Amino acid sequence: MTTTPTTEARSSATRPVAWSSRIDVHHLGGESTHASATPGTSRKRGSSKIEREIIWAVVVLYAGLIACFAGLHLFGLTLG
Repeated sequence: MTTTPTTEARSSATRPVAWSSRIDVHHLGGESTHASATPGTSRKRGSSKIEREIIWAVVVLYAGLIACFAGLHLFGLTLG
């Protein structure tokens, strides 16, 4: 006995499943795009700004973590 796949199962089997790592930042505003600028450069400017903000957030959180461990160390030294 053979079974035929449903239309929905057949269409999902033919479509490739892939994730994209590109971030769409056109709707965020900020810098205005010029007609002479290529679409790739404006997208790169927006994503590099987001990358910079993420890097600064990681640096601040890491410094806070180090400060917490230093405080716990000093607190432990005072207890003897």
